[in-house]
Amino acid sequence: MLKQTLFFAWFFMLSSSVVAELKIVLPEPNWRMTFQPVMDARGAPQLAPSETELVHSLRSQLDAGDFAQARQQLLKQWPEQPSAALWYIRAQIEIQVKQYQQAEQSYQQAIATHGPFLLAAQSLAGIYLSQQKLEPAHEQLTLAIELGGASADLYGQLGYLNLQHHSAFSAIAAYQNAYSLAPKNKHWQQGLLLALSKSGAYQQASKLADELLQTQQDDADLWLHKANAALSAQQSSQALSALEVAIRLGETQAQNIELASRLNLQAGNIQRAIALVEGSSELMSDYQVVKPMLAWLAQHQRWRQLAVLVDRAQVYLKRYQSSEQSHFYTQKAKLARARKQDASGDLRRAIDRNPSNGEALVLQAEGYRQADKLVQADLLLIRAGEITGYEEVARLKRVQLAYQQMQYQLALELLNEVLRINPSRRDLLENIDTLKRLLRQQALTGDAI
Repeated sequence: MLKQTLFFAWFFMLSSSVVAELKIVLPEPNWRMTFQPVMDARGAPQLAPSETELVHSLRSQLDAGDFAQARQQLLKQWPEQPSAALWYIRAQIEIQVKQYQQAEQSYQQAIATHGPFLLAAQSLAGIYLSQQKLEPAHEQLTLAIELGGASADLYGQLGYLNLQHHSAFSAIAAYQNAYSLAPKNKHWQQGLLLALSKSGAYQQASKLADELLQTQQDDADLWLHKANAALSAQQSSQALSALEVAIRLGETQAQNIELASRLNLQAGNIQRAIALVEGSSELMSDYQVVKPMLAWLAQHQRWRQLAVLVDRAQVYLKRYQSSEQSHFYTQKAKLARARKQDASGDLRRAIDRNPSNGEALVLQAEGYRQADKLVQADLLLIRAGEITGYEEVARLKRVQLAYQQMQYQLALELLNEVLRINPSRRDLLENIDTLKRLLRQQALTGDAI
């Protein structure tokens, strides 16, 4: 009798490497909310005496917020040789009416007339930041700091640009300066945490998160940073605990929910893992999220939980691609078999939607074999044997059929094919010897088929 080595069970296994591929989505610092110009007039140009009365005439309109009218009046009385200070005032008014290109030109005129000065540099940086022109914004921020603008906002903006345009490591020092000047500013906290994490300084990020959590226990973003640091240090249980707190505090990013689900699955918290995915339409609509969970539950024979997830996924079936629907029906068929129900319909649907679904072909062939429909089973296994990844298992299943029908010569040929495909299967040599002995006996008795 052929040994158990000829029998084969195939499952898609969710491993820790799958979890490692997922990353926590961390909050980005919101620099737009925090940019406040430093009102430092050191080195700034002065108005010409002849311009003082002109600027004074605009005061009532500026105080009333009527910047468009102020600009129109300013242009009507624009002198032939304006000072750098007047160019700067004009640029400030143009900023208020959202004429950014004109404002940039006015700032440049002020600098050309006077030379670089702090107020113009930081104002230009603000314009470039709003237009996502990161390189010129970086140049102007650096210049503003060189000119004495040592504010938390300027350092924070520089940290943001370094993080986005250069490297996380280069952002740390700038964010540290911003954080040291304004330690309660959430954006600089987040920026420094993100820079530390992205630069690989996970231990420092973890310590900073712990420090901040002492006074901000309800901040979901801080718990995400703590989870990220733990995950990077391969501390799965700590990462899961922190993620769960973040979710309880309102975290809704689909990727973070998915990661929490997979960590729960890895930890054996099956009910919680399924509940997290089921509670997100975005995740349920993405079969690449549902797929490993279905396969894992089927592999570990968690039939009750699999039934729950199958029923939930059925609602989203039309959103899945044909190949994904094929995989779904394959897992559903496994559930039907576990319940001792007819799985042939689900397997037929799986094969219809993806004729190259080797697993469904092998399972359907096994069903035919059990029903003693050996010809149909063999035809399906021949198909499966042409599919990458199923060459070996399909031939081994065909060996079983051939052996069952006493077709020892065919069984021997198939085993030799398996050895050619996978020379490491030395465990089959004893089976080959057994078949050769049976063939000799057939020849002697005249029962060869």
